[in-house]
Amino acid sequence: MHNLQKRFINRFISRVYIITKSKLLRLGLMNLSTKLFLDYKNKIEYDDTNKIFWLKNGNEYLLPVEKPYFDFHKNRFDERALDFFCQNYIPKKDDLIVDVGAGIGTELCFFSRKIREQGKLYSIEACPNSFRKLKILAEKNNFKNCFNFNIAISDSNGEIWIEETDEYYKNKTNKISKGIKVLSYSFDQFVTDNQIDKINYLKVNIEGAEYDMVDGMKNSIGIIENIALSCHDFLYIGGGERIKDKIMGFLTENNFELFYRNTGDEILDSWIYGKRRSEN
Repeated sequence: MHNLQKRFINRFISRVYIITKSKLLRLGLMNLSTKLFLDYKNKIEYDDTNKIFWLKNGNEYLLPVEKPYFDFHKNRFDERALDFFCQNYIPKKDDLIVDVGAGIGTELCFFSRKIREQGKLYSIEACPNSFRKLKILAEKNNFKNCFNFNIAISDSNGEIWIEETDEYYKNKTNKISKGIKVLSYSFDQFVTDNQIDKINYLKVNIEGAEYDMVDGMKNSIGIIENIALSCHDFLYIGGGERIKDKIMGFLTENNFELFYRNTGDEILDSWIYGKRRSEN
Protein backbone atom coordinates (compact mmCIF):
# COMPACT_ATOMS: atom_id res chain seq x y z
CA MET A 1 0.00 0.00 0.00
CA HIS A 2 1.32 3.44 -0.95
CA ASN A 3 1.63 6.25 1.63
CA LEU A 4 -0.84 8.35 -0.34
CA GLN A 5 -3.45 5.60 -0.07
CA LYS A 6 -2.84 5.21 3.68
CA ARG A 7 -3.19 8.94 4.28
CA PHE A 8 -6.42 9.10 2.28
CA ILE A 9 -7.96 6.13 4.12
CA ASN A 10 -6.89 7.48 7.53
CA ARG A 11 -8.35 10.90 6.75
CA PHE A 12 -11.60 9.35 5.52
CA ILE A 13 -12.01 7.15 8.62
CA SER A 14 -11.15 10.09 10.91
CA ARG A 15 -13.66 12.32 9.13
CA VAL A 16 -16.42 9.73 9.45
CA TYR A 17 -15.67 9.38 13.17
CA ILE A 18 -15.73 13.14 13.72
CA ILE A 19 -19.15 13.35 12.05
CA THR A 20 -20.76 10.24 13.58
CA LYS A 21 -18.82 9.85 16.88
CA SER A 22 -19.30 6.11 16.35
CA LYS A 23 -16.38 3.99 17.54
CA LEU A 24 -18.12 0.91 16.18
CA LEU A 25 -18.34 2.42 12.69
CA ARG A 26 -14.68 3.51 12.85
CA LEU A 27 -13.62 -0.03 13.78
CA GLY A 28 -15.81 -1.43 10.98
CA LEU A 29 -14.15 0.85 8.41
CA MET A 30 -10.70 -0.14 9.66
CA ASN A 31 -11.61 -3.80 9.31
CA LEU A 32 -12.92 -3.25 5.79
CA SER A 33 -9.76 -1.33 4.83
CA THR A 34 -7.30 -3.87 6.21
CA LYS A 35 -9.13 -6.74 4.47
CA LEU A 36 -9.39 -4.93 1.13
CA PHE A 37 -5.95 -3.37 0.96
CA LEU A 38 -3.69 -5.60 3.10
CA ASP A 39 -4.91 -9.16 3.68
CA TYR A 40 -8.42 -10.60 3.57
CA LYS A 41 -7.55 -12.69 6.66
CA ASN A 42 -6.87 -9.57 8.73
CA LYS A 43 -9.20 -8.58 11.53
CA ILE A 44 -9.24 -5.96 14.29
CA GLU A 45 -11.11 -6.81 17.50
CA TYR A 46 -11.77 -4.86 20.67
CA ASP A 47 -11.17 -6.84 23.87
CA ASP A 48 -13.49 -5.33 26.46
CA THR A 49 -12.12 -7.54 29.24
CA ASN A 50 -8.53 -6.33 28.82
CA LYS A 51 -9.39 -2.91 27.33
CA ILE A 52 -7.14 -3.34 24.29
CA PHE A 53 -7.45 -3.92 20.55
CA TRP A 54 -6.17 -7.04 18.82
CA LEU A 55 -4.57 -7.11 15.39
CA LYS A 56 -5.34 -10.58 14.04
CA ASN A 57 -4.63 -12.68 10.97
CA GLY A 58 -6.99 -15.62 10.71
CA ASN A 59 -7.05 -17.25 14.14
CA GLU A 60 -3.63 -15.87 15.13
CA TYR A 61 -3.46 -12.89 17.47
CA LEU A 62 -0.56 -10.82 16.12
CA LEU A 63 -0.33 -7.88 18.50
CA PRO A 64 -2.22 -6.07 21.29
CA VAL A 65 -2.47 -2.28 20.78
CA GLU A 66 -4.00 0.65 22.66
CA LYS A 67 -5.10 2.37 19.43
CA PRO A 68 -6.25 0.33 16.41
CA TYR A 69 -4.76 0.78 12.95
CA PHE A 70 -5.51 -0.96 9.65
CA ASP A 71 -2.06 -0.89 8.04
CA PHE A 72 -0.66 -4.18 9.36
CA HIS A 73 0.42 -7.42 7.74
CA LYS A 74 1.62 -10.71 9.22
CA ASN A 75 4.44 -10.98 6.69
CA ARG A 76 5.58 -7.46 7.54
CA PHE A 77 5.94 -8.36 11.22
CA ASP A 78 7.98 -11.42 10.23
CA GLU A 79 10.14 -9.41 7.82
CA ARG A 80 10.89 -6.87 10.55
CA ALA A 81 11.93 -9.63 12.95
CA LEU A 82 14.23 -11.12 10.33
CA ASP A 83 15.72 -7.74 9.44
CA PHE A 84 16.37 -6.54 13.00
CA PHE A 85 17.26 -9.72 14.86
CA CYS A 86 18.26 -12.48 12.46
CA GLN A 87 21.24 -11.17 10.52
CA ASN A 88 23.52 -14.08 11.40
CA TYR A 89 21.10 -16.72 12.70
CA ILE A 90 17.45 -17.65 12.13
CA PRO A 91 15.81 -19.61 14.97
CA LYS A 92 14.65 -23.09 14.02
CA LYS A 93 12.64 -26.06 15.28
CA ASP A 94 13.60 -27.26 18.80
CA ASP A 95 15.60 -24.11 19.64
CA LEU A 96 15.66 -22.55 23.08
CA ILE A 97 15.36 -18.76 22.79
CA VAL A 98 15.67 -16.14 25.52
CA ASP A 99 14.20 -12.74 24.64
CA VAL A 100 15.32 -10.07 27.13
CA GLY A 101 13.21 -6.95 26.66
CA ALA A 102 10.33 -8.68 24.88
CA GLY A 103 8.06 -5.62 25.16
CA ILE A 104 4.42 -6.27 24.27
CA GLY A 105 5.36 -9.38 22.30
CA THR A 106 6.14 -7.93 18.87
CA GLU A 107 8.33 -10.96 18.05
CA LEU A 108 6.46 -13.53 20.14
CA CYS A 109 4.48 -15.09 17.27
CA PHE A 110 7.49 -15.14 14.95
CA PHE A 111 9.75 -16.88 17.48
CA SER A 112 7.05 -19.30 18.63
CA ARG A 113 6.32 -20.36 15.06
CA LYS A 114 10.01 -20.85 14.27
CA ILE A 115 10.80 -23.10 17.25
CA ARG A 116 7.48 -24.98 17.06
CA GLU A 117 6.02 -26.90 19.98
CA GLN A 118 9.28 -28.73 20.65
CA GLY A 119 11.21 -25.52 21.36
CA LYS A 120 11.12 -23.12 24.30
CA LEU A 121 10.81 -19.34 24.37
CA TYR A 122 11.65 -17.46 27.58
CA SER A 123 10.34 -13.89 27.27
CA ILE A 124 11.49 -11.35 29.86
CA GLU A 125 9.90 -7.92 30.23
CA ALA A 126 10.36 -5.55 33.18
CA CYS A 127 7.59 -3.04 32.41
CA PRO A 128 4.36 -4.24 34.10
CA ASN A 129 2.02 -2.79 31.47
CA SER A 130 3.98 -4.22 28.55
CA PHE A 131 4.30 -7.55 30.34
CA ARG A 132 0.52 -7.74 30.82
CA LYS A 133 0.03 -7.50 27.05
CA LEU A 134 2.83 -9.97 26.36
CA LYS A 135 1.29 -12.51 28.72
CA ILE A 136 -2.22 -12.10 27.30
CA LEU A 137 -0.86 -12.46 23.75
CA ALA A 138 0.74 -15.81 24.61
CA GLU A 139 -2.45 -16.96 26.32
CA LYS A 140 -4.71 -15.86 23.44
CA ASN A 141 -2.62 -17.90 21.01
CA ASN A 142 -2.38 -20.82 23.45
CA PHE A 143 1.40 -20.94 22.97
CA LYS A 144 2.58 -23.87 25.09
CA ASN A 145 6.24 -23.21 24.28
CA CYS A 146 6.30 -19.69 25.82
CA PHE A 147 7.36 -18.84 29.37
CA ASN A 148 6.97 -15.20 30.44
CA PHE A 149 8.72 -13.35 33.27
CA ASN A 150 7.92 -9.90 34.67
CA ILE A 151 11.45 -9.16 35.91
CA ALA A 152 14.43 -7.02 34.98
CA ILE A 153 17.82 -8.40 34.01
CA SER A 154 20.77 -6.47 35.41
CA ASP A 155 24.22 -7.09 36.90
CA SER A 156 22.94 -8.43 40.23
CA ASN A 157 19.91 -9.72 42.13
CA GLY A 158 17.67 -7.29 43.98
CA GLU A 159 15.33 -4.49 42.97
CA ILE A 160 15.31 -1.98 40.16
CA TRP A 161 12.94 0.76 38.99
CA ILE A 162 11.42 1.23 35.57
CA GLU A 163 10.12 4.47 34.06
CA GLU A 164 7.05 3.69 31.96
CA THR A 165 6.05 5.85 28.99
CA ASP A 166 3.18 5.79 26.52
CA GLU A 167 5.64 4.32 24.00
CA TYR A 168 6.69 0.97 25.49
CA TYR A 169 9.95 0.78 23.52
CA LYS A 170 11.19 3.93 25.32
CA ASN A 171 10.82 2.52 28.83
CA LYS A 172 14.06 2.67 30.86
CA THR A 173 15.32 1.08 34.07
CA ASN A 174 17.26 2.85 36.82
CA LYS A 175 18.65 2.28 40.31
CA ILE A 176 17.59 5.61 41.81
CA SER A 177 14.06 4.71 42.97
CA LYS A 178 12.38 6.51 40.06
CA GLY A 179 9.27 4.86 38.65
CA ILE A 180 7.86 1.38 39.35
CA LYS A 181 9.83 -1.11 41.44
CA VAL A 182 10.43 -4.56 39.92
CA LEU A 183 12.55 -7.55 40.86
CA SER A 184 15.96 -7.71 39.22
CA TYR A 185 18.14 -10.74 38.53
CA SER A 186 21.48 -11.31 36.94
CA PHE A 187 21.32 -13.37 33.76
CA ASP A 188 23.46 -15.99 35.48
CA GLN A 189 20.81 -16.29 38.21
CA PHE A 190 17.96 -16.47 35.70
CA VAL A 191 19.67 -19.32 33.84
CA THR A 192 20.35 -21.19 37.09
CA ASP A 193 16.80 -20.74 38.42
CA ASN A 194 15.28 -22.06 35.18
CA GLN A 195 17.78 -24.91 34.79
CA ILE A 196 18.80 -23.79 31.31
CA ASP A 197 21.90 -25.59 30.03
CA LYS A 198 21.93 -24.34 26.41
CA ILE A 199 20.66 -21.21 24.67
CA ASN A 200 20.50 -21.43 20.89
CA TYR A 201 19.60 -17.78 20.50
CA LEU A 202 19.61 -14.77 22.85
CA LYS A 203 17.99 -11.46 21.89
CA VAL A 204 18.58 -8.40 24.09
CA ASN A 205 16.86 -5.03 23.67
CA ILE A 206 16.66 -3.20 27.00
CA GLU A 207 17.18 0.50 26.29
CA GLY A 208 20.70 0.91 27.66
CA ALA A 209 20.53 -1.61 30.52
CA GLU A 210 22.55 -4.04 28.39
CA TYR A 211 25.63 -2.20 29.72
CA ASP A 212 24.98 -3.63 33.21
CA MET A 213 23.53 -6.93 32.02
CA VAL A 214 26.80 -8.29 30.61
CA ASP A 215 28.42 -7.96 34.07
CA GLY A 216 25.90 -10.48 35.35
CA MET A 217 26.32 -13.14 32.67
CA LYS A 218 29.95 -14.17 33.00
CA ASN A 219 29.01 -17.80 33.69
CA SER A 220 26.00 -18.14 31.38
CA ILE A 221 27.79 -16.66 28.36
CA GLY A 222 29.37 -20.09 27.90
CA ILE A 223 26.04 -21.75 27.02
CA ILE A 224 24.97 -19.19 24.41
CA GLU A 225 25.44 -20.07 20.73
CA ASN A 226 23.99 -17.01 18.95
CA ILE A 227 23.21 -13.51 20.16
CA ALA A 228 21.60 -10.31 18.86
CA LEU A 229 22.02 -7.32 21.15
CA SER A 230 21.11 -3.66 20.71
CA CYS A 231 23.54 -1.05 22.04
CA HIS A 232 21.65 2.13 22.90
CA ASP A 233 24.56 4.57 22.71
CA PHE A 234 22.43 6.76 20.41
CA LEU A 235 20.17 7.56 23.40
CA TYR A 236 22.96 9.07 25.48
CA ILE A 237 25.30 12.03 25.19
CA GLY A 238 28.42 12.37 27.31
CA GLY A 239 31.62 10.68 28.32
CA GLY A 240 32.26 7.20 29.61
CA GLU A 241 32.69 3.86 27.95
CA ARG A 242 30.36 3.21 25.04
CA ILE A 243 27.93 0.31 25.46
CA LYS A 244 28.97 -1.04 22.09
CA ASP A 245 32.68 -1.03 22.96
CA LYS A 246 32.08 -2.84 26.25
CA ILE A 247 29.88 -5.52 24.66
CA MET A 248 32.16 -6.03 21.68
CA GLY A 249 35.06 -6.66 24.06
CA PHE A 250 33.01 -9.00 26.24
CA LEU A 251 31.77 -11.11 23.32
CA THR A 252 35.17 -11.24 21.63
CA GLU A 253 36.81 -12.42 24.87
CA ASN A 254 34.18 -15.17 25.05
CA ASN A 255 34.91 -16.60 21.61
CA PHE A 256 32.18 -14.97 19.53
CA GLU A 257 32.51 -13.96 15.92
CA LEU A 258 30.83 -10.56 15.58
CA PHE A 259 28.68 -9.13 12.78
CA TYR A 260 27.63 -5.51 12.27
CA ARG A 261 25.55 -3.43 9.90
CA ASN A 262 26.37 -0.15 8.19
CA THR A 263 23.08 1.11 6.82
CA GLY A 264 23.25 4.71 8.01
CA ASP A 265 20.27 4.10 10.31
CA GLU A 266 21.48 4.58 13.89
CA ILE A 267 18.93 2.13 15.32
CA LEU A 268 19.67 -0.68 12.85
CA ASP A 269 23.39 -0.05 13.13
CA SER A 270 23.25 -0.21 16.94
CA TRP A 271 22.81 -3.99 16.84
CA ILE A 272 25.65 -6.44 17.40
CA TYR A 273 25.22 -10.02 16.20
CA GLY A 274 27.41 -12.77 17.57
CA LYS A 275 27.99 -16.41 16.72
CA ARG A 276 30.08 -18.68 18.90
CA ARG A 277 33.22 -19.85 17.12
CA SER A 278 33.76 -23.58 16.83
CA GLU A 279 36.24 -25.08 19.27
CA ASN A 280 38.20 -26.79 16.48
